[in-house]
Amino acid sequence: MFQIKSVHLSFTKEINKVITYQPSCHMTNVQKRVNEPLEMLKAIPGITYLELPDKNMCCGSAGIYNIVHYEASMEILDEKMKHVEKVSPEVIVTTNPGCHLQMKVGVEKEGLTDVIEVVHIVELLAEACNIE
Repeated sequence: MFQIKSVHLSFTKEINKVITYQPSCHMTNVQKRVNEPLEMLKAIPGITYLELPDKNMCCGSAGIYNIVHYEASMEILDEKMKHVEKVSPEVIVTTNPGCHLQMKVGVEKEGLTDVIEVVHIVELLAEACNIE
């Protein structure tokens, strides 16, 4: 059983995948939660965690930045995807819906949809707890 203060997760399924984590700027800078998501991910049986180079670099979503400054956000995303390609994960885990969508766009732009899946941390935790 994995436990962070009042969170108890019973992992019943191994996730035999190579993952990396794209922390959201909001989770890091506003909610001040840096270690907890990583602790949860690393506790999932079977995963191989590879740290994303320059993981704290924004993915370019930044709320609605990717809508009001589309071209600039795509340049940021292109740089972020270079970091992703260095670790070659099977799964990119995010903690924010905006980051999730932005990273999915990056995977699609790079032609990696058959190779890399993008999931929210809750999806991966639910799978490891065998919750459908």
